[in-house]
Amino acid sequence: MTDCPTPDPSPEGEGLARCTLYAKKAPPLPGRGWGGAVRLSLSSALICALITPAAARKPDVPPPVCTGTITQPLFISPMGEPFRPKADNSDPEGTWFAAADANHDGKLTLAEMSADAARFFARLDTNHDGELLPEEVAAYEENIAPEVRLYQPRKGDRPAEEKRSKKGGPAGAVNYNGAIGAGRFAFFNIPNPVASADADINRAVDRAEFLAAAAERFRLLDPTQKKALTLADLPHTPAQVAANAACLAIEKAKAKAR
Repeated sequence: MTDCPTPDPSPEGEGLARCTLYAKKAPPLPGRGWGGAVRLSLSSALICALITPAAARKPDVPPPVCTGTITQPLFISPMGEPFRPKADNSDPEGTWFAAADANHDGKLTLAEMSADAARFFARLDTNHDGELLPEEVAAYEENIAPEVRLYQPRKGDRPAEEKRSKKGGPAGAVNYNGAIGAGRFAFFNIPNPVASADADINRAVDRAEFLAAAAERFRLLDPTQKKALTLADLPHTPAQVAANAACLAIEKAKAKAR
């Protein structure tokens, strides 16, 4: 199986939870838009079925692009590798793209994304047996990308903006549009991009499964089959949309104070 195989023919899509591919909508930010989501489905085993999106509803009007300084959020690559913000506020997504774009032509091909996935797989496969066993996936969740965990966060793991106020309500809570786990910081609402590559659900992800998942995710990012993706072609993550909204709120407050 792949991440998002044949659509579930039943109207209810029983037993399927949502996963989301965050899609662009006009107007664009130099080549990129801010907007809502194309809905996918995700089973409890993290295997999703594609639901026909655009015809189902008209897109919401996207917010304007903030002209102020947008604080860059964490970015998690399609295969689950985290890229964290730096002191210079450089774009973590751009850092991933530049590294994956092996020939530095400004375009990401399937071969390059597969090579990037193979590199990350080798990093996760600590015993070098060609499989990611449960303990290696657990090490990924604990030490590399704790943000993917859905339950029992470690003390201090929750972002400051998500912490609750003394009165019990959210203190500046971020709206991730229903995304959970890694989905808050990634193109797809797949809570754990590494574990979800386990196509045969045997609690081990081999290299072939991981690369097959990479190919499927590339296909979903390339609906028009351009075969090469620019940074501008890629959708914004929920965290990036939220960062833009926070910037807009700050700029609005400044304008009101003038």
